[in-house]
Amino acid sequence: MSRKGIEILEDDEEADIAGLMLSACGIETRDFYLNEKILTRENFERNYKFLGKMIHGRKNRSAPYFVFGYLLLLTGSKLSNDLRKRILEISKWEKEKKLWLDEGLAIKRKVYLEDFRNKILVHKSGYRLHTARFKYYEKDFLNSKVIVGIKHLKESFELKKIYNVEHINLDGWGLNYIPQEIFEFKNLKSLSLEFNQIEEIPKDISLLRSLKYLYLCYNQLERLPESIGELTSLKGLNLIHNNLSSLPSTIENLKRLKYIYVRGTKVKEVPKFLKNASFDELNHTIRIVK
Repeated sequence: MSRKGIEILEDDEEADIAGLMLSACGIETRDFYLNEKILTRENFERNYKFLGKMIHGRKNRSAPYFVFGYLLLLTGSKLSNDLRKRILEISKWEKEKKLWLDEGLAIKRKVYLEDFRNKILVHKSGYRLHTARFKYYEKDFLNSKVIVGIKHLKESFELKKIYNVEHINLDGWGLNYIPQEIFEFKNLKSLSLEFNQIEEIPKDISLLRSLKYLYLCYNQLERLPESIGELTSLKGLNLIHNNLSSLPSTIENLKRLKYIYVRGTKVKEVPKFLKNASFDELNHTIRIVK
């Protein structure tokens, strides 16, 4: 298969179509990738008819439906029953499974499509969702170390399948809070909660002592709890596009921390308590040297 990756927009054809759709909405592709929030529901729906023509003009191709579904979830725009059915039809794993020869990539793509389909199924106008972003190796999927989505989380917790899990991904489910079940996964190495509506991180985050990477991009956080300083294994903290203006001083206690991504926040310089750190202005990243 000629895809570069398993996610929507990673395919060349999908990337080209996304560029055309964004251009129709008056948005530069580069600006969109820096901040997906700039594509609004009002803008998307204002150009709905034109975007629909782009899809129907390529009705024998799956890429336009994938891209349209991606942007529709992101903006919370309206979705007709006929178009929902079509997107669900073209995103069935049975349509693709023969094209993926690598077992690890195949299972990643299958899980990704399942997450995408589940979100298209529950989508309704005004309800913003987003496809998941995977940061894991194929072997992690093959060894059942990854949980993707609310349904999978609940099932694993109820069946007591929590000890082998190292990664949980609940990207783009419109969550207002972190499900309490997560704090029972003591061997968790990464937690991704991107593209949600989370306003507060509970102090129980400190229970995840094995956590190495925490992804909180595109939420509504105004502060982080002091207890985040107890995540002694943490190496990377991603806070892109939140409402943060400062960081808790307890971050100084994270001796293994290497970087904090702060693009799209009000954090514009290194906090004084991080003495061995520098600010990468190009990437809006605090880099910590130990």
